[in-house]
Amino acid sequence: MFRLGLFLFAGQVASLLILWCIYPHLTKRVVAVIGASLLFGRTASILTGLEVGLASYSITLVLLVCNSTWLLIFFPLVVASYYQVVEKRGIGRIVVSTKRIAEAQKARISKYGPWGLAFFIWLPFPWTGALIGSVIGFLFGMPTKRIIAVAIPSMLIGVVSWVIGFNYLIVFTGTVGKTASFAFLVVLFLFPVLKNKTS
Repeated sequence: MFRLGLFLFAGQVASLLILWCIYPHLTKRVVAVIGASLLFGRTASILTGLEVGLASYSITLVLLVCNSTWLLIFFPLVVASYYQVVEKRGIGRIVVSTKRIAEAQKARISKYGPWGLAFFIWLPFPWTGALIGSVIGFLFGMPTKRIIAVAIPSMLIGVVSWVIGFNYLIVFTGTVGKTASFAFLVVLFLFPVLKNKTS
């Protein structure tokens, strides 16, 4: 799995270098989506892609390849280092951070099993993607093949559905105005919090 991730990473780097030679402007947009994904998560990367004018299918392809690559590289590292910290500084920090976030989220989805894990990975919020979801599956004691069988389709469905959803949201924003759209988003994201407090 780790070697496949490294192979995908090398393929991405080679593809970006070739794309840079042919279409440098397009390469900058793709790199912006990848950077937003790494730094801020799926929502930011989708919105970045739409903002810079990438087609929905391009955003979907970039995010699927990138997220699959990071999953295949870092999930084996997290599993291998679960009881000991990786010595290398950069990787060690990423692994420890990923484990800490996964352990904090484990209680929220443990009662739903694989379906809860799939839903968790599908969500567009920061720290709810395939890597954190896979680590949570590992903490549940799920076999690695089952974790990957849940994580990759959930990520695929999540990326496709949220690219389409955010695309419609941008059209909706243009129709009703930014203030009404912002109010709608605030209500949408606060509804689960308010519902929990009242119950």
